[in-house]
Amino acid sequence: MTPKERFKGICAFERVSDPFIWNIDSWYESFERWVREGMPVKNLDNKKEVNMYLVGPDDENEGIKPNAIIYGLGKCQGPPWIVALDPMFECRVISEDDTHVVQIDYDGAIVRRRKTDDNSIPQFLEYPVKDKKSWEEYKKRLDPNTPGRWPAGWETMDEDTLGWPSRKEIDGKHWKHRDFPLGMRALSLYGNIRNYMGLENLSIAIYDNLSLVLEMMDWQAYMSMEMLKKVYAAGVTLEWVWIWEDMAFNKGSLVSPDFVKKYMVPRYKPIAKFLRDNGVDALILDCDGNCEELIPLWLESGINAFFPVERAAGMDALKLRKQYSKNLILIGNINKIELAKGRAEINAQLADVKELLKYGGYLPSCDHWIPPDVPYKNVVYLINQIRKMDAWTGSPRQIEIKDSLI
Repeated sequence: MTPKERFKGICAFERVSDPFIWNIDSWYESFERWVREGMPVKNLDNKKEVNMYLVGPDDENEGIKPNAIIYGLGKCQGPPWIVALDPMFECRVISEDDTHVVQIDYDGAIVRRRKTDDNSIPQFLEYPVKDKKSWEEYKKRLDPNTPGRWPAGWETMDEDTLGWPSRKEIDGKHWKHRDFPLGMRALSLYGNIRNYMGLENLSIAIYDNLSLVLEMMDWQAYMSMEMLKKVYAAGVTLEWVWIWEDMAFNKGSLVSPDFVKKYMVPRYKPIAKFLRDNGVDALILDCDGNCEELIPLWLESGINAFFPVERAAGMDALKLRKQYSKNLILIGNINKIELAKGRAEINAQLADVKELLKYGGYLPSCDHWIPPDVPYKNVVYLINQIRKMDAWTGSPRQIEIKDSLI
C-alpha cells in the first residue's frame, strides 16, 4: 500500500499493527549530536536527509507551505517560532550589553535574549497587541490572501515544497499526483492570540475585554477558512489539518472549559465540518500539557485527533483509547525523557506503543521534540523496535548502526 492508503486506513481504525511513524521531531542540537555519533546525514540545513534516513519513504508525510498558525524560522523548522504573519516585522536590535540583546522580534514582540543561545526561550518585555487600536494595525499582517502567504509553486511538488527528497516521477507535478498523506497548518483560536497578547494579558482580557478577544478569534476562523477554500479551489486535497493551541499546562487547561464550550466550540465547528465534508481524515489538535478536560470539547467541535499526548503532564494514551474508543486518533505519547535512559526504560515505552497499534488510530511519535541528551543509538533502537511491530511487512525496514554504538 502507499503511505497515503496506509495513513487513511490507520485513521479509519481499519489497519491495525501498522507503525506509521508520524515524525522524529528533535531539537537541532539533537541532530548535531546524532551526526557526531554516527548518523550518516550530511546536510542539516533542512530535514530532508533526516526524514529519509530515520523515518524512511514508506512513512512520507508532507505539509503544504500556506500556514495560518505558527512555524519555525530556524534550521529544520526549529526556533525561533513565530505566528504566521505576512509581512513579518523587521527584526531590529533596540539595546544590548555583553550578555543580552533587546530586540523587536519577527512577530512584533519586544524580547530580551541571551547572546549565546538562540534557542532559549526569550524574556518577553512587551507584546504587539494591547487593545483594539493595536489589534487593527496588527491584523493587517494577517490577511489570508497576501502573495507572501502563498509562495510561488505551492501547488506543486519539488525540492522547495517537499520535506523529503523529491522523486523524478513526482517532481514538478501537482499535489494530486502524490502517494503520501498531505496536510496544512490551518487554525489556532487560542494559541495565536496568546502569542499576540501574552498569556497574562489574554487571561485578563477574557474578563475585561471579551469583545476584543472574540473579535480576534473570529479573525482566526475567517483567515483559516479563506485559506482552506483557496487550497481546495486549486484542486489540492488534504488528509490532515493541524490545529495549534497549546492551551494547557501540566495540571489542566489555561482557560476555563466553560469558555471553550461557549466561545471556541461554535467557531471550530464550521471549519471542522468543511474539512470533514472534504474528506480530511485527521483534524489534529496540537496541545501540550494535560488536556483531559478539553478533549470532550474538541470532539464535540468535530476535531478527531490529538497530539502529543504528553506523558510528563500525566497523559496516558491507553487510558484515552479505552475512554474514547474509535472516536479519537492519537499521535505521540512516547516519553522523550525516558529515551535518554537505558533499554529497560525504552522497552516500557515500546510496550505501550505495541498495545496502541493493536487498535489502529495511532501514529507513533514522541510526546514533544527529542532533547539533546538522547543518544543516537537510543533513537535507532526505538525506531527499529517500532518497525518490528509491523504485522503487514515481511521484512520491516531496519536502520543499520555501527556495532561500537550498540
